[in-house]
Amino acid sequence: MIPFLKCIPMEYDQCLQMQRKLNEMRNNGLIGDVIIATEHPDTYTGGIHFDPSSLSNYSVPIIRVERGGNLTYHGKGQLVFYFIINLKERGINVRDLIEKVQSALIETLSFYGLKGEGRLYKETGVWVDGRKICSIGFAVKGFSTLHGIAVNLNTDLSKFFKISPCDMDPGVMTSVSREIGREVDEGEFLQIMVKNLSKVLNEEMRLVPCDYIIK
Repeated sequence: MIPFLKCIPMEYDQCLQMQRKLNEMRNNGLIGDVIIATEHPDTYTGGIHFDPSSLSNYSVPIIRVERGGNLTYHGKGQLVFYFIINLKERGINVRDLIEKVQSALIETLSFYGLKGEGRLYKETGVWVDGRKICSIGFAVKGFSTLHGIAVNLNTDLSKFFKISPCDMDPGVMTSVSREIGREVDEGEFLQIMVKNLSKVLNEEMRLVPCDYIIK
């Protein structure tokens, strides 16, 4: 069973430290795989492809982190999933994991009548009708991952206009609520996503309190 830690809401820095601690514990065999589901207050992060010399171009603070990708936004109405997964034990690489997670999200979006498309490389994420609904950026330390995906449910998309998300026009970003014309129940979406991730990772998952592992 993979514990699925529900930590909503959670400060970004606090969650980042949690991920790094869990990654270390996973690499040392102290815990099994773990997934975190959370929501952050307004936060802008830059991944390994972010050019720090461009910091002065933005009116918001940018937190630099070790995930793949470039700039993105986290905030209210967005569900973020962080994966602490031992790739060596599963016999997969990070691209395999990305494709599995994309598959689970695409199946979840189909519940809402949306047809998702998984993309890789510069456009890594999940797209709906040419618009990006989910950003993806993993990191690997040791044999295990950290960071993950950010799914726009009821996100204020105007917040993306303070940056160039992944060097793209901010107008390319969309949300589930925008696509279906109504607000999405976060709890319902989370339950469906847990079920679909269980399928693609071939392991039962269970939502547990945030302090299940970290005290």
